[in-house]
Amino acid sequence: MSLFTFSSSAVARFGRPQSYKYCFSLQSIRLVSTNVKDKAASSDEADSAPAPSITSPTSTILYKANSSKARFPRGLFGFSLVHSGYWSWYVLDFTPALKASALDPSTIDATMGYFGLGLSIFMSIGSIVYPKSLVSEISINEADRSLQVKTFNLPFITPSKPVEYQRGDLVIDSPNDVTKILTQYNGIMSKFPGHMALHAEGKYTNLLLNIKEDADEEIFDSKMLLQSLMPGQAKGLLETRSTVTGESRGLENDPKATLKLQKKRKRRGLKRRP
Repeated sequence: MSLFTFSSSAVARFGRPQSYKYCFSLQSIRLVSTNVKDKAASSDEADSAPAPSITSPTSTILYKANSSKARFPRGLFGFSLVHSGYWSWYVLDFTPALKASALDPSTIDATMGYFGLGLSIFMSIGSIVYPKSLVSEISINEADRSLQVKTFNLPFITPSKPVEYQRGDLVIDSPNDVTKILTQYNGIMSKFPGHMALHAEGKYTNLLLNIKEDADEEIFDSKMLLQSLMPGQAKGLLETRSTVTGESRGLENDPKATLKLQKKRKRRGLKRRP
């Protein structure tokens, strides 16, 4: 026993024996391995834990413009660039060169050059505003009934990022267009030919919905699209029309009820135009 007995002075002088150091190293290894196991177990629990479910609101496409709709604004924008460049060269370089080489500079009239340059500037403004106002796609959010609208970006006339409009912030600008769709085309928007102006809240210019006649491949849900874009006045006209034609109440054989509804429509200023 005396061989394995160490006094405090001996330990202070010669240090701890090697066996003690070995024991301490084993203990440190065990602690490190225990921490590693705990971290691995916690990471496994985190991986096995179910991920939080994120429900994205579903949207339904109501209108999607054909790819051919981008050809005209793309060609218009390209032509306006060339046109503006030509008249800028004509005014800034060609006309001064003629005046410098002419014997009498007063004979060189620069009016035509300035006229062409002004016309090219107006065309350039139109070629910039038109694609940014032309609607590329309209979709509706099923959750809050808001509309996501895409137009076209410059310079390659590609679809832009969607802009969200709350219900009632994007409506058909002209009540005459609504009346025409309801009376002449029986509420089918694909029958409406040409550009339809849409009033968008917060925009200085109207959006343009270019509808090709009988474009059933572009309008996926004509009824929902019309209801989403109709102002309150047009909704009242739709209800009156459906009542008069007997679609909802069967009043086509009741002249008194029909006359009453026609008077009500006159008071609202919604009388059908001949």
